[in-house]
Amino acid sequence: MAVYDFDIGILGGGAAGLTIASGAARLGAKTLLIDKEGRLGGDCLHFGCVPSKTLIKTAQVWHLANSAKQFGLPELERKPVDFKAVASRIQSVISTIQKHDSVERFCGLGAKVEFGQAMFVDEHSIKLNGKIYSAKTWVIATGSSPSIPSIQGLDKTPFLTNREIFSLDHLPCSMIFLGGGPVSTEMAQAFSRLGSRVTVIERGHHILGREDEDMAASVMKVLCSEG
Repeated sequence: MAVYDFDIGILGGGAAGLTIASGAARLGAKTLLIDKEGRLGGDCLHFGCVPSKTLIKTAQVWHLANSAKQFGLPELERKPVDFKAVASRIQSVISTIQKHDSVERFCGLGAKVEFGQAMFVDEHSIKLNGKIYSAKTWVIATGSSPSIPSIQGLDKTPFLTNREIFSLDHLPCSMIFLGGGPVSTEMAQAFSRLGSRVTVIERGHHILGREDEDMAASVMKVLCSEG
């Protein structure tokens, strides 16, 4: 009978990988958790759900503050947004949640945590940082990454993805969002509310292409009314 270093090996320390590692370790399985980024939490924590919703909330508060007169309140003096401070707040929220996704916490549950780029050498073994680790079962929970569209000239144009947009050191004067899906739409609205001049380009016949057209039209009406 084959003997392995671990009962279960997990590639990816994001939401899925952390859930599996936590459950497996607590149930007594000898667990190995590997992430290539050097920190746990994955895209959701560092480049997705957490920073995006934090940014959206900040933009919503600023939008409401600038709408004070509509609520019978004194009109506020409008000052430019310091995006460096906004980005700092985003990082502080990430840091708060990061404590729950710490290496120490998962080691305390009984899992072994390693960082680096793993490569399979056979169906049960991977090579990582010059060492070989084997597991009876492997889980691939490596998530997703931004898809860069094939647009002529884009390779010569500086652009942002979700990996850069939340850590900018200034608020862009103008921005073009390629695509009118839900992620692009919510980010476009947030940056517009904070003061950027925003244009959304969608190749379909309306934004939010997977939604009902009348609902998408309603969202577009709001976006246009906000500039």
